Amino acid sequence: MAGNNAPITIKKYANRRLYNTATSAYVTLDDLAKLIKRGDDFSVQDARSGDDITRSVLTQIIVEQEGKTGETLLPVSFMRQLITFYGDPRQRAVPGFLEDSMQTFASQKPGTEPRA
Repeated sequence: MAGNNAPITIKKYANRRLYNTATSAYVTLDDLAKLIKRGDDFSVQDARSGDDITRSVLTQIIVEQEGKTGETLLPVSFMRQLITFYGDPRQRAVPGFLEDSMQTFASQKPGTEPRA
């Protein structure tokens, strides 16, 4: 997270518009992706109910990014495997494993391959 300690609050309205309360401006999913890449933290709230819908908006960003170019990040085989863990007794272990794996991968110097 860059700079500020408190996450930015984004409100999602019934018309599907996203409103950044820090800048008092409407934003797009692309704008939110840029915030993430910049290291800014945000949470998304349903404007009517106040429910935290951050997870579903992040999922929308991933789906949009996957559809933009021919260079996808998530292989179909990985997505299928991930789906099989829903309802599986190991489901609770998957988020921690994926987080740890991603942190290890992200900590690698660019251009270096992790050791097998």
